[in-house]
Amino acid sequence: MDPELGPLEAVNHPVVVVAGTSTPQTAANPAAARLFGFRFRAGEVKPLEQLVGADAAATLSEFLRALPQHGVGASLRLQCVTPAGERSLAVDVARTPGEANSFVLTLRAEAPLTGMEALAQARATLDSLPVGIELYDRHFNALFYNKKSDDLFDYSDRPMNNHEDWWELAFPDAKRRKAARAEWRVITRNAARDPGRAYMAEWEVTCRDGLSRAIQFYYRHADQGFSLVLWDVTDQRRLESELREIARTDSLTGLANRRSFFERAQTLLADRRAAKPLTVLMIDLDHFKTVNDTFGHSVGDEVLTAVSRRAQVALRKDDLLARMGGEEFAVLLPGTGPAQAAAIAQRLRRAIMAKPVMADLTVTVSIGSASRRPGEIEIDAMVARADVALYAAKTAGRNCVVSAETMELR
Repeated sequence: MDPELGPLEAVNHPVVVVAGTSTPQTAANPAAARLFGFRFRAGEVKPLEQLVGADAAATLSEFLRALPQHGVGASLRLQCVTPAGERSLAVDVARTPGEANSFVLTLRAEAPLTGMEALAQARATLDSLPVGIELYDRHFNALFYNKKSDDLFDYSDRPMNNHEDWWELAFPDAKRRKAARAEWRVITRNAARDPGRAYMAEWEVTCRDGLSRAIQFYYRHADQGFSLVLWDVTDQRRLESELREIARTDSLTGLANRRSFFERAQTLLADRRAAKPLTVLMIDLDHFKTVNDTFGHSVGDEVLTAVSRRAQVALRKDDLLARMGGEEFAVLLPGTGPAQAAAIAQRLRRAIMAKPVMADLTVTVSIGSASRRPGEIEIDAMVARADVALYAAKTAGRNCVVSAETMELR
């Protein structure tokens, strides 16, 4: 279907009729022909791309495809490349009544911005960005800060006329400031050698509101100086930390989980030079299935939570208590040999059974322990020996402690 102007040919205002959206064809009235810089010929049809340029044609075609079937129309701005040169146009779009793929465009030419208007528009655009933008000369004298940069670092103490003025306020701790400045010198030196890319550092810095934030600093060298983009990643880092904590924490008791237990254990065992004593306790609640079957799983969860609290109180600051799954717990006792571990295990057992968890419900535990052997660097073997000792404690009547080392001496 070719576009037809009909009575619109006599309108003094620039009007274009567009037919189709995939390969749009246009008919321009005399006023529009003058605007675009060609002679009007009645009945002449031109491709949309020839009329406004490829980029503007693609933008307008997408706009037409998305235009609702009903309604009064919509407006957009187009930067057009026409036979008469570049034109900035305001375009009002409406569907031709009774035509599914025919549109009427009413055009208004916009005057080009003055230098001051363009500068003000650029400043407004930079101030609207969610990232900080800073511009410096080659001596790092400040040329420009946008609003986000001011929100982060417009300290009331003193003006930031040079990047040098910023360090002491952003890094109150002298040691951290020295380390960051050393990294900064390397980054800016690399940026000066390679203007084609930005070099990034991420630092915890004190901002104007007195809060510490994680900020990424992207330095890039230009012919006459440096640009700096500031990206606040505090919320992202906080979320990552929370997710890591969730991945290492048992959701019911708040204790370390199985994964966290093995990571900590392997770290303690990895230092061959130290070769410090280490003991593992494996703990199992006695007759816990009966608790669940008799009182229900909600009471069982309360029992597990109560046991974990009592066990934590009975342990030392550096000991790690973890829930391994179900009613099974484990403890890492750093710097602890068999004799001391046995005393701690007995204290733990007594603390758990000291009083009923709830009315008429006293909980006891069986505990197996295994200590590090000379040169041992794998936790799995220690856990396996402690499990054997735990099984022996259950076989011996439960509510007792059995050491793997004692079993080996028999």
